[in-house]
Amino acid sequence: METEKKQTDEKKELRTGFTTGTCAAACTRAAVLFLCTGEAPAAAETVTPSGVRAILPIVRAEREEDSAVCGVQKDSGDDPDVTNGTLVCARAVLACHDSITESGYTDPAYPGIEVTGGEGIGMVTRDGLSCPVGHYAINPVPRTAIFREAALARREAGMPELPLRIEISIPSGRELAEKTFNPHLGIIGGISVLGTTGIVNPMSEAALVETIRLDIRVHAQEDVSLLAVAPGNYGERFLKEETGLSMENFIKCSNFIGTSFKMLSQEGIHQALLAGHVGKLVKVAGGVMNTHSRYGDRRMEILSACARTVGFPEADALLPMNTTEEAADFLYEHGYLKQVMEQVANQVKAVLEEESGVQTEVMLFSSNYGLMARTAGADAYVRELLEMERGMEVMIDRRIINYEKLRFEY
Repeated sequence: METEKKQTDEKKELRTGFTTGTCAAACTRAAVLFLCTGEAPAAAETVTPSGVRAILPIVRAEREEDSAVCGVQKDSGDDPDVTNGTLVCARAVLACHDSITESGYTDPAYPGIEVTGGEGIGMVTRDGLSCPVGHYAINPVPRTAIFREAALARREAGMPELPLRIEISIPSGRELAEKTFNPHLGIIGGISVLGTTGIVNPMSEAALVETIRLDIRVHAQEDVSLLAVAPGNYGERFLKEETGLSMENFIKCSNFIGTSFKMLSQEGIHQALLAGHVGKLVKVAGGVMNTHSRYGDRRMEILSACARTVGFPEADALLPMNTTEEAADFLYEHGYLKQVMEQVANQVKAVLEEESGVQTEVMLFSSNYGLMARTAGADAYVRELLEMERGMEVMIDRRIINYEKLRFEY
């Protein structure tokens, strides 16, 4: 009990932070005040959608005749966010009502204000996201907060009808985007301005699941009927090297294999090629839908049961073994590796199809033996995915051309 209480207390001590959306809204208020008054505020302030007042030190302040920039350093608290510590800026520019850009946003509730993106903000090139194609990835909730802060600041400065363009930028955004899902989701050239509550809480399972759901939804919007799936980087790398897939039609499901397959079905994707290490997927063969160790292990029990099913007389010898790699060596020495691993792969297929209704093919590998087993239709799915990728090359080229065109025009 004492240990449990200590762990709970440690969880409560995790420090929260502010989202990129909160930083952008606070910078907007500061930049508009700076533009209108000629005096740079000491701090950028806003109230988050969850009602928390944010006061952020300004680390950059620059003013020209018709524009002003204010920037803050994002603090993500104890969340392992790739944007932690990065510079988030807002530029307030005097604008004419007829100067709205194609990639910018307007809101009838805030006349005379345009919100757009600048350096390091990604451009949306695929349907299924919260922002329309051809616009900067500034999500609806932070976008509204930016409009609101711009309007409040110009009213506070005694210029309630001053026409403004607010340009949000994250100078390191293009490099940071390579560490995020953005390129995979079709957000090109930078990161997104995000935040529903305005507060960054240390990443929860629910947040991870919603990230996976969004990835699936983006693919579903493009009428994709088949996806490759793997729990993590290991499986993704195996698929690339083994099959030559570029992974354009790929979902990383982490430990949430059962949940991810149900989401595939819910989003209308009814075929999947699952690739994974035997140490992970053998759990699914036994009906374990979340493969994190906290939800139980049973790897050796399930593997031993599969070995008994194919008639391996030494199946019980697998039970005390520490790793599936050790078990694979033992099976190989006794000439049963192929049969047992095929049984595991086929059980994974059967379990997922029953649980989700998604037609599933499986590729099973290990560190020492590489590809050990695949279900009967796995090769056909690989060929179909390769064909889909060839068909998408034209679409990808068009996305990049359209993005460069919009950027140049802006």
